[in-house]
Amino acid sequence: MNRPKTHLPLTKVLLNFLSGLGEATIEFGRLANALSTRHGSAYRRGGYEYVKELKRLSDKRSVREALGCLARSRYVKAQKIGTRLMITLTNKGQVATMALRLRIAPTHKSNFFTIVIFDIPESQRTARNQLRLLLKQGGFKLLQHSVWISQRDAHGIIADFVRRQRLERWVNAYHATNLLQVPGS
Repeated sequence: MNRPKTHLPLTKVLLNFLSGLGEATIEFGRLANALSTRHGSAYRRGGYEYVKELKRLSDKRSVREALGCLARSRYVKAQKIGTRLMITLTNKGQVATMALRLRIAPTHKSNFFTIVIFDIPESQRTARNQLRLLLKQGGFKLLQHSVWISQRDAHGIIADFVRRQRLERWVNAYHATNLLQVPGS
């Protein structure tokens, strides 16, 4: 039985779009313009479905409601400066978009991998579970206990997450080649 495809919530689409802009802060008027003109690069990033979701954001009222929801959830910080509304992605918002960044990271050359190894203590269970969820959602595969692997060049994204969550003592990420056993083969 075919079920109709459900749309992503506008808040999630907007959060991912803000992350992909590559700017720390954006003025609301420029955001509306970017939403209406960035469909070409959006298509390359996420295909037709992603463009459809962005087109849903072309209504200013919908964008304001979605921004309000993101601000209340503390994913973005909206600050009025004069007559302009400046929107900044918070640390929480940047972490929330990392799974998408992992999935769209460029693929390594053949036989190159990103490997993440961690040994996070039980006292930091929440951080450990958050890292596992990020790796799973980001397309990493479990190689063995607390060792995850991906063919995407995700080292920088993982390093950024580890620094933000202050997990440097327990987590390490590597670029690797020449594995004895390649996962999935």
